[in-house]
Amino acid sequence: MKQPSSRRPRALPALLGLGVVASSMLGITPVAAPANAAGEPVQLVLAPANGGVAQPGADVTISAAVTNTGSATIDASTLQVALDREVISTRAELAEWLTPPTGESTVDSDAIITTVAVPALQPGEEHIVQAVIPAADVTLTAWGVRGITGTVERADGTESVTHSSIVYNGRDAPDRTQVAVAIPITTQPGQTGLIPEATLATITADNGLLTRELDSVIGRPVGILIDPRIIVSIRALGSAAPSSATDWLDRLKGASNPIYPLSYADADVAAMSQAGAPQILAPTSFDYALDPANFTGSALPTASPAPVAGTASVDKGDDATNSPAPTPSPTPNAVPDTSALLAWNYTGTSIAWPRDNTVAPNDVPYFAGNGLTTSILSSSNVSLASGEPAAGVVRSGDSTVLVSDDTVSRALRDAAGALTATDRQRSLSDLASSLAVVASEDGGTPPTILATLDRAAPADGTALADALTSLDSLTWSSTTSFDGFAAQAPTTEAAVVDQPEPAERTGPVAAMLASENQVAAFSSIIADPKNLLGENRANILSLLANSWASNSGGWNVAVQDQAATSASTLSSVKIVPGSPIGLYGNTGPLPVLVENTLPYPVTVTLRLAPSNFRLVVQNEITITVEAASSKQAKVPMTRVTNGDTSVRIDLVTPTGVPISTEPTIVPVNVAADFEVAGSWLVGGIVALLLVFAAIRLFLKRRHGRTALQDGDTAETTEEQRD
Repeated sequence: MKQPSSRRPRALPALLGLGVVASSMLGITPVAAPANAAGEPVQLVLAPANGGVAQPGADVTISAAVTNTGSATIDASTLQVALDREVISTRAELAEWLTPPTGESTVDSDAIITTVAVPALQPGEEHIVQAVIPAADVTLTAWGVRGITGTVERADGTESVTHSSIVYNGRDAPDRTQVAVAIPITTQPGQTGLIPEATLATITADNGLLTRELDSVIGRPVGILIDPRIIVSIRALGSAAPSSATDWLDRLKGASNPIYPLSYADADVAAMSQAGAPQILAPTSFDYALDPANFTGSALPTASPAPVAGTASVDKGDDATNSPAPTPSPTPNAVPDTSALLAWNYTGTSIAWPRDNTVAPNDVPYFAGNGLTTSILSSSNVSLASGEPAAGVVRSGDSTVLVSDDTVSRALRDAAGALTATDRQRSLSDLASSLAVVASEDGGTPPTILATLDRAAPADGTALADALTSLDSLTWSSTTSFDGFAAQAPTTEAAVVDQPEPAERTGPVAAMLASENQVAAFSSIIADPKNLLGENRANILSLLANSWASNSGGWNVAVQDQAATSASTLSSVKIVPGSPIGLYGNTGPLPVLVENTLPYPVTVTLRLAPSNFRLVVQNEITITVEAASSKQAKVPMTRVTNGDTSVRIDLVTPTGVPISTEPTIVPVNVAADFEVAGSWLVGGIVALLLVFAAIRLFLKRRHGRTALQDGDTAETTEEQRD
């Protein structure tokens, strides 16, 4: 077919046009159509009936949702619907048709055209009209995709244009394309390593997010790739878990679908690689969240094979699906460990699934080095030696790559996410057309392809179920088992197209990794740091969730909160500054108060050094400070000479890792001779007082004797007179 930009001039509306039935309808969320800048904005959505399949001998019915998104009334207008006769035969042609480079009407002169009236639209109002092309006027014969153009022309000559397509199911239909489907089951992004109990109750309720997802895929050959955080969060609550959550987990356990694990919290493995993580992060401990009272009389989950170091995935055991695990017997106070919480009878455990178009060439070997030897990559992220996009199952180095077909996946995702009946019809039509061009593009045996959903969970599980059902209802496609598709041996060598994640994402990821290393080094002050490190690691993994990628603003805030939490942890043990110290003797203690705000006892070492030779201080002293308390260490000091000095105190872990970023400086006034001088002064004063007292006593006694002698002399004289 001709490209839209070079189509023949528009024809006048043909006499094939037919009247239509118009009706209004609320709640439509249509795809915006380009509008002439001179006019008020109009949104137009074309939704072919019957899933976009036109059968020979049947009318072609197309619903159109016309919405006034402006602030002024739009007068009555005309909708022209044109059905092209030329076949759209390739993915590239279909993509260009559905997303034209301009908003101008490009209708072939021999197109089958019908026109209908659109009533006046108040601001925010919408109408749904139906355009019907009678079967007698559809003079098509060959099977294939045909383009549909919708043009709303207003009285002032301005236009709004949109495109859609149908598949005319005529002669020479191709064989069925086999479609394997992989669907991630994840939750909304969070900041904690475990999903809160209240959230679990909500998302596993009758109409909850996880319930809708599972309802849509259970019992189908669809591959489920599940976030282990969901499983662990339910199990970690033990008997306190909501009944809806445990029922959901039992349904998943009984599902016939092939089930594989994503990385924990669906953490972004490509970002880890590009941010320099030495290995893919995995949870280390959930003990911080376990209440033994919730596990009285419970049975431990059966553990999976031992995980590959540093990964959340392990290699599949030979009997992983053929031999059911024995049911464990209840054990009193059976508190599960980390491996038991993560345990699941997976179909396989060596798949890495980064987001579309986020992978660089070095990432796939990085995944393989962590035990993830199979990767799911979008077709635009992988190319053959010829430069053409890869398809099916290919080889990249020593790894297997399952190539997700971008064209079909995009259409499947739109169909799964449709919120209204009109949107659902439109997206199912696009899905039918995308599968049709895949089936007929090469002219030979249709390939087996992989279609995937993205991390955005469908808002309506019914839409997802309808989309999956349509794959089997079309005569040119059918679903095939994902595990069978994944088990194929690759026969073609392909290369990863360099499409790394932006620095705005890898930069904060690198900062979180560096912060975790600091917390890990700091944690050596705790006798058993697994609770601190386990919670910190789980929270970081939740922040690396792929679902955060669509909310960069919220993610930046969450990352800043995590950085603040890490900084608070690193400053939770510190020296409390005090007043200057005076040393007035030859020896004395230097009091140092250490504060610990952690909920764990800590053991720390104080390293001390005086600023000059006037003082000698013990170089190191190690103390233990109980949880959420303070303790004073008394460090021996010895004077050398008088004068002012200071003591530098560094707080370090027992292994020598600095705890404080800045040393504590304590001023010390050394006055070592004051005590001796004071003693001599006091002694001299006492001696003087004693001498003074002795002299006074001597003089007093001498005065007494003199007075006595004078008295005796007076008596003798008196007697002589007589």
